[in-house]
Amino acid sequence: MRWQLINVSGQAGELSAVEALTRTPVATDEQGQSWISQGCDRDLPMSEGLWQRLRPWLDQSLPTWVILPHSERTHRAWWQGRLSDGAELGIGRASVALALSQLNRLAAPGRIIAVNRPAANEPGIEAVMALDWGPADHGLAFELTRMDGRLDGKTDVGALLELGRNTVHQPEVLFCPGTAGDGYIERLLPFLGALGPWAAQEVRWEFAEAPLGRLGVVGSLFSWAWLEAGYRLGEWQDPCAVIELDDSPLAGLSVVSWTAGASGASARLA
Repeated sequence: MRWQLINVSGQAGELSAVEALTRTPVATDEQGQSWISQGCDRDLPMSEGLWQRLRPWLDQSLPTWVILPHSERTHRAWWQGRLSDGAELGIGRASVALALSQLNRLAAPGRIIAVNRPAANEPGIEAVMALDWGPADHGLAFELTRMDGRLDGKTDVGALLELGRNTVHQPEVLFCPGTAGDGYIERLLPFLGALGPWAAQEVRWEFAEAPLGRLGVVGSLFSWAWLEAGYRLGEWQDPCAVIELDDSPLAGLSVVSWTAGASGASARLA
């Protein structure tokens, strides 16, 4: 089955999704933060603030996956009480791989939403992004979408990479998590040997969110929108891989391929 990204919406700092994806710079303060000008009250508790930012993007007409920062894991019951039965809860960037796997099995249009709100004393950008996916006869195929979901800290990134190498010997682009300066990619360092041909000079390593800043879990959806746009624009044509790592003990990995359509249709940005 092939998938098209049919709509991208949201905010990154004071920028819309359109502005963020066209590389408009984000204005940040001395802590590296950029708050949405019409955003939630900073005095709200973290969960309440995230909920206020997320709620306008919920759509009960679509199967929905909501991706939250790892810090919200201890508030899972609180979140499940607020989300409708049609929304699946994921926590941490690795949950995006699981959401895409479930979407692929569902074989019906769906929405994935991620929201980030750093604490006042932490660098990062308050952001929310929603990606609407629909089945199509051309576009992305999810060749592998896997999450290692062990919470005991013994996540085997090496085993995930082996699955990836068995799916595609050498991807054209390896999409890496974060900005390369936020510590996410450091979790990959002990497993560099497991990358094998994925670490070859011919493989382009892409940190799509780096020019914007620390987007947390929202950075995963931003990277997926950037990946899909790159295929449509012809920047890459061969299979690509996406690694999902953050401050959670979980890890995710996806491998995708692309079939171009005759129409050249693109996702709608809102």
